[in-house]
Amino acid sequence: MTNQTKVLPTTVVNGFLGSGKTTIISHLIDQLIAKNEKVVYVKNEIGETDLDAQLMRGKNIVAKELLNGCICCTLVGPFLASINELISTYHPDRIIIESAGSADPASLALMVDNHPNLKRDGVISIIDVVNFNGYEKINQVTKRQTEFTDLIVFNKVELADDSRKKQVVGYVREINEKSPIVEAKNGQVNSDLIFGISSNLIPGIEEDHNHSDHAQEDEISAFTYVNQKQVNKDKLKEFLQQLPKNIFRVKGFFTSENRTWVVNHVFKRTDFEEVSPEKKLDLPGTKLIFIGYKPKNNQAEIVKNLENL
Repeated sequence: MTNQTKVLPTTVVNGFLGSGKTTIISHLIDQLIAKNEKVVYVKNEIGETDLDAQLMRGKNIVAKELLNGCICCTLVGPFLASINELISTYHPDRIIIESAGSADPASLALMVDNHPNLKRDGVISIIDVVNFNGYEKINQVTKRQTEFTDLIVFNKVELADDSRKKQVVGYVREINEKSPIVEAKNGQVNSDLIFGISSNLIPGIEEDHNHSDHAQEDEISAFTYVNQKQVNKDKLKEFLQQLPKNIFRVKGFFTSENRTWVVNHVFKRTDFEEVSPEKKLDLPGTKLIFIGYKPKNNQAEIVKNLENL
């Protein structure tokens, strides 16, 4: 697959004003850079200047500001033009979009889905657990940022006690009962929880997947399934759709009919990307990483069902 035609995983990060979106993204970008990923960061801001994007450039990544408007309405044209230019000029591995606090997440997701060179790799919502006090006195867009999301990240948790965090969980569950909630202590969350993988990054998951630093996410961990046999693609998709609710992300690769595929699964959405035969990777037939709340409680059953596919 050439740089001109490859489809780029694109993650949208939403959040209330002052929730700490940029801090979390900055730490995530550090992790991606350490994995040798080439990242493009697109920042949407309502005002006329954006210091955050300027600071991000100090990380040796490509940063693009879209100012004086919202990319889901008044800046649709500039957004699409900017994405096309960034892809053709820099050939990135991944795009991260930080939306303005007033952006509608559903509209942003559709914009990504409808772009021929982008594929949506999660919509993330950031919540400041210290200062958030429910949805009664905030606008409808802010509610939608919590409702239409794949993952909710509680930020500034080091400044809140358990009773305060439980209170915010209560607020969130009033309008979103399903999306997992993870914690970002000091603005840091493991990138394995946020991002999937793309075909050009497969060798990186050949290393042992260490989730020992997940204590900050409170009971979130992972296990890895490896098998030499091939797996039927349709049966695997059906299997992933029936996973227990505590398993909220699966990523990895598998071989089906002598073709190698990358799989990214978040809740009920499963995406496949074929690996170019030109890569000639020496891989086992199947390697899948299951991430969730205490996933090892379900490991034996999951492995048994996989073996029977």
